[in-house]
Amino acid sequence: MSRWSRHLEALTQAISGMGGRDVHDAATGQDILEREAPETVTASVDAAEPDRHSASVEQALVRGMEVTLGDLESTEHGWMYRGNPVMVYAVDVAAVEDQQVRKEFFHRVHLASCCGALEDPAQVVWIGTAREALAAPGLSGTPHACEYCLTKVNHRGFRGLGPRDRTRVADGFSFHWHVSQYAQEFFSSEEAHFWAPGKSVQVVGDVEPEAADHGTCGFCEWPVPAGHDWFVPVERGAALGLSMDACILCAQQQAMGVLTLPETSALAASQARFDTKQEHPAMSAHDAETETERDWSRVRRQLPLSWHPLCEQLERKLSAPVLFHRFTGYEGVAVLAWPEHRRGIVATEEERARLPEGWDFWTMRSVLGSLG
Repeated sequence: MSRWSRHLEALTQAISGMGGRDVHDAATGQDILEREAPETVTASVDAAEPDRHSASVEQALVRGMEVTLGDLESTEHGWMYRGNPVMVYAVDVAAVEDQQVRKEFFHRVHLASCCGALEDPAQVVWIGTAREALAAPGLSGTPHACEYCLTKVNHRGFRGLGPRDRTRVADGFSFHWHVSQYAQEFFSSEEAHFWAPGKSVQVVGDVEPEAADHGTCGFCEWPVPAGHDWFVPVERGAALGLSMDACILCAQQQAMGVLTLPETSALAASQARFDTKQEHPAMSAHDAETETERDWSRVRRQLPLSWHPLCEQLERKLSAPVLFHRFTGYEGVAVLAWPEHRRGIVATEEERARLPEGWDFWTMRSVLGSLG
């Protein structure tokens, strides 16, 4: 029987017999997880119990903290701890008798409740925010992403990938990317927020609130108009890890952390920037959109990060679309359009009502849902 088959069998047994027993109440006299990596044990205990005067919860979470699942707030695609998105790892399922399977499960990073072992509020787990720095007693090396979690949340289209691409996505797993794609679950959607491992969540508008609200983006050269909260001056951007003035879209892609944007405002900024570049092609000849020069990298550069998961999945199946396609005599806009097929993708159901018949229009959410 393969290791994965034994893993599933052991977890099934654990799920059926799991109670509130503590993780260290193993039947064996000396737990295998406590016999490994003594250097890691010392570092992890220090991280789990930070000096109240020298370290914050956010700083402790970089290396890891020991809690129970009941201490966490659950969302559809992950967990929160005191306002921080967190990974769960170093889960020692005492009810699993097969020590090899138990150890393998212990070295997994979990993004969501993918099995019964992660549904017991009394289950002791470790949580953290920076995968390469995670530590815990008995953890040898960087934990790897759980493929069942990647499947459940369909991380980067994981369900539709072949074995080789699944391995590539799992090996390259980024918690930063995961949080950015499900940011609306982790943070309020009404304002722009910035979060990074080791830092508390902050409202971007509260950073240097008197700074300029318009100027030219140092990355894409867009002259950002005033009055829309689309400009991040360097005085504010320094807190985001930026070294020059930026539009909010470039700031989102260049920030040293997760910059979340209100979806409607972000898409409006994207369209406004695109329209400006179309009106002044000399300003950005590299991104000039033509029927003969359509490519997905240009599409991703123009759109907010919330549209990138859709682009990534469609890129495997379709040619690049026309961006922000307009229709003569109609007010609506298709964010992505394939005129040759009379198909398009719109932001909302309301937008679809403002577009012509004879085309097949889908919303971004409905397409993502159909793709799994």
